Amino acid sequence: MPLYKQDPNDTKKQIPDIQGDNRYDRATNPTHCTYTKTPSYVLVNTTLTTSVGFHFGGTSASLSTAGNTTAANYTTMLDDAASGTTLNIHPTAWSGSVADADSITFVYKSGLATGGF
Repeated sequence: MPLYKQDPNDTKKQIPDIQGDNRYDRATNPTHCTYTKTPSYVLVNTTLTTSVGFHFGGTSASLSTAGNTTAANYTTMLDDAASGTTLNIHPTAWSGSVADADSITFVYKSGLATGGF
């Protein structure tokens, strides 16, 4: 993928050609027990009501079986984390109470040095 493209306003100039998911920072609240891309870090938005476990498996196959919610597939990391806690971990899924569904955010940092929020 080229890093530059022709400027539509001036054919003698080039402008950056930034494409793809990696051009902006983003944050998601992934569904629990669902495989997702490994985040840059994990953020706890609100104080948790129960323990939360994280899965550090490498593929979706490790969670695609009927036992994807089995405690053996997850490492319990948080028993009572306060709002605003930042975890420098890189899980592929999380498991916890449905009441805590919006409490866990996976943050993905852009690949650009100028990205950020």
